[in-house]
Amino acid sequence: MNFRMGALLRMLILVTAIFIVGANAAAQAAVDTTTPVRILSIDVSGNHFVETETVLAKIQSRPGQPLNRKTISRDVRRLFDSGFFSDVRVVGHRSAEGVKLVFEVEEYPLIAGFDIVGNDEIRDKDLKLKLKLAPGRMFSPANQHADRSTIRRAYLKKGYYQVDVKIRSTPRDDGRVDVVLQVDEGQVTRIKRVRFIGNKAFSDETLRGKIVSRPTDLVTWFTDRDIFERKRLTADVQLLNQFYMDNGYLDIKVESMLIALSNDKSAFDLTFSVYEGPQYRVEKINLQGDLVPDRETLMELIELKEGEIYSLSDLRKSIEAISERVGDEGYAFANVTPLFKRDITTDTVSITFDIEKGREVYVERIEVAGNQKTEDVVLRREIRQAEGARYSASQVRRSKERLKRMPMFSDVRVSLPKGETPGRVNMKVDVEEKQTGSFSVGGGYSQLEKMFFTVKVKENNFLGKGFSTNVDATIGGQTQNYNASVTDPYFMGEDISASANLFKTQSALNVTSYRQDSVGTSLGLGIPLGEELRYNITYRWSKTNLTDIPVGSSLVLLAQAGKQTTSEVFQRLSWDTRDTLIASHSGHLEELSFSVAGLGGDNHFWEASASSKAYFSIGEDYVLSPSIAGSYIRGYSGKDVPIYRRYSLGGIGSLRGFDSLGVTLRDPVTDDVIGGDKMLRASLDFMFPLPYMQQAGIRGTFFADAGIVWGDVSTTIGAASVNISAPFSASNVRVSLGLGIEWVSPIGPIALVWGFPVRTVAGDIEKRFEFALGRGF
Repeated sequence: MNFRMGALLRMLILVTAIFIVGANAAAQAAVDTTTPVRILSIDVSGNHFVETETVLAKIQSRPGQPLNRKTISRDVRRLFDSGFFSDVRVVGHRSAEGVKLVFEVEEYPLIAGFDIVGNDEIRDKDLKLKLKLAPGRMFSPANQHADRSTIRRAYLKKGYYQVDVKIRSTPRDDGRVDVVLQVDEGQVTRIKRVRFIGNKAFSDETLRGKIVSRPTDLVTWFTDRDIFERKRLTADVQLLNQFYMDNGYLDIKVESMLIALSNDKSAFDLTFSVYEGPQYRVEKINLQGDLVPDRETLMELIELKEGEIYSLSDLRKSIEAISERVGDEGYAFANVTPLFKRDITTDTVSITFDIEKGREVYVERIEVAGNQKTEDVVLRREIRQAEGARYSASQVRRSKERLKRMPMFSDVRVSLPKGETPGRVNMKVDVEEKQTGSFSVGGGYSQLEKMFFTVKVKENNFLGKGFSTNVDATIGGQTQNYNASVTDPYFMGEDISASANLFKTQSALNVTSYRQDSVGTSLGLGIPLGEELRYNITYRWSKTNLTDIPVGSSLVLLAQAGKQTTSEVFQRLSWDTRDTLIASHSGHLEELSFSVAGLGGDNHFWEASASSKAYFSIGEDYVLSPSIAGSYIRGYSGKDVPIYRRYSLGGIGSLRGFDSLGVTLRDPVTDDVIGGDKMLRASLDFMFPLPYMQQAGIRGTFFADAGIVWGDVSTTIGAASVNISAPFSASNVRVSLGLGIEWVSPIGPIALVWGFPVRTVAGDIEKRFEFALGRGF
């Protein structure tokens, strides 16, 4: 209302100014109707903060020009629009030679001090970047109105519909003012109810689960999806359409959305009015146009099946599969258009995929850009599309996927600009590099180690050649671990990885009651058997010394006292389709491994393991990840399995909620940790984004873990012998539940975990909180 009154006042002043000047001009016309009145001079009065030159620069009237009422009117309007003045008057002083004009202005006060109070949700810095009020600027009604609107819009985006903005000013002796912008944020306005009208095929509860907006419940405490946001409504409509069309409702239409805000602005009611229409089944599927390579091959790619309910998702998958297959024949710009023919009498639809293959193209050259540190060859060896070869859509897609999996790139974009001749394109690969080196120093406290310190230096793109190097040390009260490794992913320029590792470990854990000193090295090769299948073989040599075994310890420990060497060949077959190696959203990783120790050295044993871990994206940044793993180790040639290679569970990456060596086999007489020769564990993780932290690479997780260790061991020393056995029993399976926070930090993955055992066995060691740095998620 104040802003409108100001605009009305401006118009009255403008009319008055025109009247004054017009009256003077009329008087002169009465004296002399033939000679125009000329402007002798133009002066400005009343201005204190705005320079006279600034005012005159906004005036088009000039000395020596004829007096023009329209020009003066525009001058007055222009001065008002500058936002500097609350009042403008034009006074003319007549003489025989002409008229002297004086623009009498009244300025808005200048802002001396400016402050924002009451804004807890949005920082001062973020608000001030958008505001017109600031020290040195005019305290005008227009600026005040604009800033109120700006702040209100900023808070509405965050769901604060109760926000109120007041502006207070305190005058100073010099005519300036101190301004305080008072923000009353109020409470977040949340969604109380979500209802649907016209839905017969699906219940309200089912539809509520398909959209982004949802009423307040336990899940929204983590996601803020109950905070009203207008942008989400568009997404909600698209999701409803997608869901209905995935279930055969081709005529679905969200006819209206009713948004009702409570009187106290504390809650919203959302109502979606939908028209479902009939459910359609696929009557017939056909192909027409350029059938490349042939009809039979393309028909096998179509997800939709005759007689089944129509699905939009299956249609899209079919189009993508056909486009890629035609693209594999060299047609980079193939177009697949679905043509629909509905039969409303039988509620069926016939779909014809019309294929336009376009021109066959060859890739003239491949260009890489954006790699400031990484050598071109590191990128090019991951690209499956060859220069000079016919374009292949699947090879281009796979090239992009392989580049995205590399640890040195945060983004990969592929484009196909035209080549120098018809039928030729260039494949341009633009990458965005990220920081690949890290140096970290840290410390902490654990139940076993007490105080410990870590130092880690890691580089995933050493010298820009893609080498991965790592040097780290962990020094605690009970253990000291030192490790150095280097991996060349393309050894000798071939698609074979080579790695070398040196390690040294000194351990004297209280729970093991002995001291273990180990030193060793390993050399390995990784050989690809396909795009996603890989075979690794590694030779490991280590020397271990078990000392300080107390008198009266378990015979299993006493039998292994002293030095022992292990010469081991390790083999692993892995199938990896994960989208990224850290914080994966989709894909799976299966591994089979087998190792044999005994080709030299003192120890003789073999070990077999199998594991599977999958990632399912169930929404934007929501991931469900089940996993299972099992291992079996056995000695041969009359040798026992080394005590330090037997199985125990506990900790991150094993069985959360239990301490390291917290779930194991023990000697029933001495209570020494013996470990089992069989192990089985499983877990289920649900990863979700944390509010306001998605951009920082931080996410939360709920988990459920289960695991068991069992087996037997027999040892004889002289006349003494011991036989320890723990058979598999479902009642001995340990179970834990918990939650955690995971952060892909610049120094590596960091995890904070709170685990709560819900099924334990006497003798287990629990651990409710853990911190880990450098593990994959």
